[in-house]
Amino acid sequence: MPCREEAVLPLLPGIEAHLDFRRQRGAVSILAAIALAMAISAALLAIDLGNLFYTKRHLQTVADTAALSAANNIPDAQHIALDTAASNNFSVPGTQNNTLETAVGRYDATGTTPQVREFTPGGNPVDYNAVQVTVTTEQPYFFAVGSRTVRATATATRTDMAGIRVGSGLLSIDTQKSALLNGILGGLLNTSISLDAVSYQGLVNTDVRLLDLVKARADVGTVQELLNLDLTVSELLRLTATALTQSDLASVDATVLDALNLLALRADGGLHLKLGDLLDVSTASGGAAADARLNVFQLITLAAQVANGTHFLDVPVVGLDLGGLAQLKIALSLIERPSEAIGSPGLDSSGNWRTQAHTAQWRLKLDLDVLGALSGVPGSGLVHLPLYLEIASADAHLTSIDCNTPRNSSIVTVGAGSSLVRAYVGDVNPDAMTNVTKAATVKPATIVNVLGLITVDAEAAIDLPGGGGDLNFSGPFDNNNTQRTSGLSTAGLFTSLGDNMVLDVNLLGIGIKLGDLVKALAGLLAPIFALLDSLLAPVLNLLGIQLGYADVTTFYLKCGVPELVR
Repeated sequence: MPCREEAVLPLLPGIEAHLDFRRQRGAVSILAAIALAMAISAALLAIDLGNLFYTKRHLQTVADTAALSAANNIPDAQHIALDTAASNNFSVPGTQNNTLETAVGRYDATGTTPQVREFTPGGNPVDYNAVQVTVTTEQPYFFAVGSRTVRATATATRTDMAGIRVGSGLLSIDTQKSALLNGILGGLLNTSISLDAVSYQGLVNTDVRLLDLVKARADVGTVQELLNLDLTVSELLRLTATALTQSDLASVDATVLDALNLLALRADGGLHLKLGDLLDVSTASGGAAADARLNVFQLITLAAQVANGTHFLDVPVVGLDLGGLAQLKIALSLIERPSEAIGSPGLDSSGNWRTQAHTAQWRLKLDLDVLGALSGVPGSGLVHLPLYLEIASADAHLTSIDCNTPRNSSIVTVGAGSSLVRAYVGDVNPDAMTNVTKAATVKPATIVNVLGLITVDAEAAIDLPGGGGDLNFSGPFDNNNTQRTSGLSTAGLFTSLGDNMVLDVNLLGIGIKLGDLVKALAGLLAPIFALLDSLLAPVLNLLGIQLGYADVTTFYLKCGVPELVR
């Protein structure tokens, strides 16, 4: 049978377009359904993520408040943190397997940036100053399957700080001593000054805050920036006067401002220093040291001493009655800078005290000429005693702080000690007063010269051991809160030196052994050494130098307020 072909008629253009539109509309419907499903899923995911975010914020609040509360009483940190968390609707374990863990340890705030500051758990309980709290919870999803662990951590520190000074303290000022102070301070400033006792007393009784010094200097914004400034002594004195004028003190004695401005005007413009050379606040966190008060007189004298470097000072002998038959010359040199320190107590990870202050090492040279008219030698007495002292350093370190309420019942423990002092009769090498690289050499000196016919050479040396121990301070914590370590006083120092003196008598250059004469000479010299004993103490007292002692002052205490550090 023959095949029959069926004819396929072409669609009209309008009908074909209609069918394409229906196919496209179907595709769009499918895409819309997919998009709607995705939008719903995204919305559900957003709800779950938002809930997680809310939970995270709540946990962070719990961790922050728990850490801050626990830092107030670190030994009971876990119990306090749990109670604080419960008050913030976070019970352990609760219905969501909640956990709360505390770690106690030390937070090191000495790094220059937050990245190098860190919390170290454990260690010596004496050094604890921080608490780290970690909280977790199991947060179930609303629309997804399962749950997610949410975690938050906070670290809070509470640093108690104190300011300590060692080996510098002016105990009293009177009219007679003000003349001596003018010579000493004028010598340190390389000028001549004439302040009366009232001005000095005003300087001693006035304090200035570090914060006031910062505010008075327009180009600095922090205490550390202030400490790093290179200043002349004149600039420091003017800055101090400005700070006192702008401070919130009820009133500032005009005599103090006049004295500061006069000293600034007279001081050698070539004397430079940094406040950081006087004051160590390296362990103080943030602006915690800003409220520390510095004694103005101490600030002036320390600055002048440091700015003078290795120059030695001729100390004027005024107001001291030598009877017209004797002449005394005194020279003093500073070998190491004096310092004060503000910071936290205890040892660091290297075994060094975090906060420590160090006194200067001094060299003191005295030349006493007695009965100059009888010697026959111009410029020299019949008896000439050259004496030389190497006054070693003293150190103090902040051992511990026990803050209590009221604040003045707090206990600050400071360890202190003074090192060896050596005293000599003899001639020293010419650069002994300024050579900081080595100790002086001392050789026998001619102490008696009778027209060149009879001479007596002498040599003597004694060592004074230092004292030391722990000192406990309670309030008020100011510049008058000073204690002294045990040691040896200056009383009888030169008398002891005379008792240990070896005499060599020469007649026309020939050594002779005259035991009775030597004993007689020693007896004649005894009142001269006693005179020296009476002269040395007031001079050293004015300079804040002690032999065999260490005077320690706790002039500042800040009981820490807890703060979040991470």
